[in-house]
Amino acid sequence: MRIVVRPDFDGIVCTVLLKEALKIEEPVQWVEPNAMQSGEVKIRKGDIIANLAYRKECTLWFDHHVSNRPNIPFDGAFELAPSAAGLIFTFFNNFDYAKNPGSVAGSLKKFPRDFTELVAATDKIDSASVNLDEVLHPEKYPYVLISTTIVSHRSTDEPYWNHLVDLLRKCDIQKVLKSLEVQKRCDEALEEDKKYI
Repeated sequence: MRIVVRPDFDGIVCTVLLKEALKIEEPVQWVEPNAMQSGEVKIRKGDIIANLAYRKECTLWFDHHVSNRPNIPFDGAFELAPSAAGLIFTFFNNFDYAKNPGSVAGSLKKFPRDFTELVAATDKIDSASVNLDEVLHPEKYPYVLISTTIVSHRSTDEPYWNHLVDLLRKCDIQKVLKSLEVQKRCDEALEEDKKYI
């Protein structure tokens, strides 16, 4: 079982939730949307796609983009929503084990930690519902700041994306910010903001 996901903040939180719910240890397949839509990505049975276009070969799919609206039945969740992570969080918390005894999702567990705050922040960031102060002063808003450290077009950043997933699975946001790699990335993002302004 493998997670195939977009490398942005929503994708990182989707990965946190999927790993926690399904205990997936296989390496994440980080994919840009255009690669998925053009068919460059090989999808296999057992794959869980999140925050990307649907592919019939997958076992579970979660997305919230209007451009990816499905027209065939599938396992997972699609809804026009602030984030794909929010859909995953709701799906796992509301899953009816009694009505779905043989499904792949039947192996999922309740989350060991409360991810409500993380999901709410993801909804806000992915839907661009941030206010002017959050845009101008991300250093005051930990989730907004961390989201600015994710540069999806740099595939060399894959170890950093995986590092964030590991941290967000285990730590609260203040501990995440204490990671030396996260601190370094946050400092770089803030410096770039100063130059841009």
